[in-house]
Amino acid sequence: MEIIFDKVQIGIEKYSWIMKRVHETDVSVDIDFQRAFNGFYRMRQHPEHFYRVYYKYLEKNKNNGALTFEDVVTYLYHETGSIHASFSSKLLATVRADMPVWDKFVLQNLGLRAPYYYEKERLQKTIRLYDRICKWFTTTEASEKLLVFNEKFPDSDLSDVKKVDFILWATR
Repeated sequence: MEIIFDKVQIGIEKYSWIMKRVHETDVSVDIDFQRAFNGFYRMRQHPEHFYRVYYKYLEKNKNNGALTFEDVVTYLYHETGSIHASFSSKLLATVRADMPVWDKFVLQNLGLRAPYYYEKERLQKTIRLYDRICKWFTTTEASEKLLVFNEKFPDSDLSDVKKVDFILWATR
């Protein structure tokens, strides 16, 4: 397991800026925020309609502590016609720092795979898979990763979930 701690430090700084800025601006129109968010979360090559829908929804829900993954992924599916599991989790994790991010590194590190595009009930399977990711964060393995993070970054004020997210993201 190789963890690139320099990348984690840079990531923490970018993430902290995003989490502060989301509450200081109208994210649906703030191009600087969108550019930073897109860069941090590697959101690229989507039609302009997707970004309008995405950031309008984030703005509307940025203070919604009851927001769920199912809410976000279902809304984006109805508005765009596609299941955006990873981007849904990133929006949710911005609103609720206690919720994990779904990306290819998380799936790899947890030994999971996303439902195939052709699978029946793909949306429901996607929601259930995110629930599995969330449950993993309560395991001994997650606690061990949290200890590694806290040892390296003892003064971090991130949520425990975000700390483990960073370790998963940086583990190649």
